[in-house]
Amino acid sequence: MMKLSKKAMAAKRMSETLHLYRCPICYKGMNVIEDRQLGCVNNHQFDLAKQGYVNVVQQAKKTVYDLGLFEARNQICRSGFYTPLMNRISMLVEELFTTGDELTILDAGCGEGSHLTELLDCLEQESVGIGVDLAKEGIQTAAKHNDQGIWFVGDLANTPFNNQSFDLILNILSPSNYAEFNRILKDQGLTIKIVPGANYLQELREQIYQGTEQAEYSNQATIDRFEEAFTLIRREDVKYQVELSTELFNHLIKMTPLTQDADLTRLKPIDLITVELEILIGMKKVM
Repeated sequence: MMKLSKKAMAAKRMSETLHLYRCPICYKGMNVIEDRQLGCVNNHQFDLAKQGYVNVVQQAKKTVYDLGLFEARNQICRSGFYTPLMNRISMLVEELFTTGDELTILDAGCGEGSHLTELLDCLEQESVGIGVDLAKEGIQTAAKHNDQGIWFVGDLANTPFNNQSFDLILNILSPSNYAEFNRILKDQGLTIKIVPGANYLQELREQIYQGTEQAEYSNQATIDRFEEAFTLIRREDVKYQVELSTELFNHLIKMTPLTQDADLTRLKPIDLITVELEILIGMKKVM
């Protein structure tokens, strides 16, 4: 049997999950058209790219993140850098969703898709995983490396999803739009947000920000905003250290926003780096 192309596989997965989608322009339902487009009754159409994703952004928006950054992040994730975090998230999801029903999961701000893919690999429950990110380069990388998910270039302020579509929204080290999250979450839905802890990548932070106020990091403002939007039902810390080869160190400094304005040639290699992250789990506030 001939193997389906990425485009054909994406069309098949979208055809099986049409109940989740709405047109981001007129908010009508959508259908897959001849395995090449996602379109609505008002003739708003979005092409399926040959790589296996759909871009629903009406006007192209350039982000500060390029393809090289997402490829570096993919290499970091594939190395197991975030595996302890993803293992813990998968355990929490299995604990919190016990009905056995198929889970609908959105990774909002999914970047190059590794976190969603790793979670789907870990979960024993039947799940549908969708990733959305404004950075086209990130979604291109996700579609290239990951066959499980459904991938959209989209704006978190106007996602192509129906009201109350998702059991779970992941938001991992990424910006948020809580009004939109609450719109597309089911009434008993949960949001899992991952934010840096005080010591996240501290060995790198010390090099870049030594002697400045930025050498110290606090996530309290981010946590406060999360608690305004959701009922916080759990908060826990994940902390571990990762050994870095020269290759992984180079990938890390290319992918992290910490180095966006830094002179990379002046950074000294780090053999062991701290990963400290906070897991925030919030339940939708039903009015």
